[in-house]
Amino acid sequence: MNIKRRRATGLLLAGAAAAGLGGWRGALGAGERVVVLTSYPEELVGRFQLAYEARHPGRRVEILWRQSADALAYLRRGGQQEVDVYWTPAPRNFALLKAEGRLAPLLLDTAALPSRVAGYPISDPDGQFAAFELAGYGIAYNRTALGRLGLTPPRDWRDLADPRYRGQVELPIPGRVGFAPVLIEAVLQGYGWDEGWAVLAAIAANAEFGSGDSNPGTDDLVSGRRAARLTIDFFAAAARSSGASVSFIYPPRTAYNPAQVAILAGAPHPAAARDFVEFLLSAEGQELLLHPDVHRLPVRKALYEAHPELSAQPFAPGNLAYSDVLTRSRQGLVAALFEQALVQPHGRALPLWQALHRAEAAGADPAVTAEARALLSACPVPDAQQADGELRRLFDFPDRVPGQPEPPPAPARLAREAEWRNRVEAAQARAGKLLQAWRS
Repeated sequence: MNIKRRRATGLLLAGAAAAGLGGWRGALGAGERVVVLTSYPEELVGRFQLAYEARHPGRRVEILWRQSADALAYLRRGGQQEVDVYWTPAPRNFALLKAEGRLAPLLLDTAALPSRVAGYPISDPDGQFAAFELAGYGIAYNRTALGRLGLTPPRDWRDLADPRYRGQVELPIPGRVGFAPVLIEAVLQGYGWDEGWAVLAAIAANAEFGSGDSNPGTDDLVSGRRAARLTIDFFAAAARSSGASVSFIYPPRTAYNPAQVAILAGAPHPAAARDFVEFLLSAEGQELLLHPDVHRLPVRKALYEAHPELSAQPFAPGNLAYSDVLTRSRQGLVAALFEQALVQPHGRALPLWQALHRAEAAGADPAVTAEARALLSACPVPDAQQADGELRRLFDFPDRVPGQPEPPPAPARLAREAEWRNRVEAAQARAGKLLQAWRS
């Protein structure tokens, strides 16, 4: 089945205090095991595995590693019969597994576990999966590069639209980078569809499109060849831990997206599974998320009070009520629009944006520059149209079958994309004429 398995030995963190959530301890015997399916990296998984085993001598955690699409296919093909716990940052998978009846009730004491961030649910209200940690989205920046450019640190997404950032921003593509859809939605939901798209277009005018994560030795942000990157907090934390001159900020309107944990229906070791989940969500387990080798945000509010050095405040009043349901409902549509309206015409857009910036700096007629900016910033699908359910479904991502090619796009989808390209080209041509007339 090509599943990577890992068994850790040793007694790291031996003697750690027990701080569980429930009363399942006595139901487990010596030698009991729990089988966990995850996509988390070894530096996180190994630390939790060793801590749990040190706390419970004689018990063992067996890890199966699979990425999100492969994990879902594996469970659907029968892997559910050998897995106890599913533990991973893939909210869509948990929603699908619940809908298919593949999850068991967690039966947790949730008194110390918030179920919402900014009013939006992060755990299943029916108790079949629970938030384990939060990922925050924001801007990583190189302090040395900003100093060279004479810029102050950014504080909001819109700051990266400053013309002085030209060529200095890295922007991930939502159809190609796993964490990017939530990042792009943080902007769209934070400002609203039309204004959010205008902010993204203005940032793209200063940007190179990148993967958002690379080896520190070749990383343009770490080296200072780029000044800023829209990214996820733990990637930036990894760059900081390498000694780079990198800082990270959470804009006021940003998203905190949960990773979750669940027990599979028919789990072969149900008592051990509950015991392991309780450990992940206990005060002791949540504290492990703050270890420098892990760099994750816990879901227990009390830990933010105990660690005032944390810049993230996901439970602060006034935060963006980010909706993962909205993100998933239009993820394919947003990815296609981003590709057709920002990525493919990027080469043609850059000189137009530079001409606009020069005109604005020179004090050109505000009516001319405002119209040109609106043309270059507009999304080819306005807010009222993007909310259409039929349009969103046309661009839904099909469930990927590992090893099988994706089906070809429907003719109706290709026709819509051609319409968008024509609208973008027409808007660019109109903006170019306006700016050329001003220069003349």
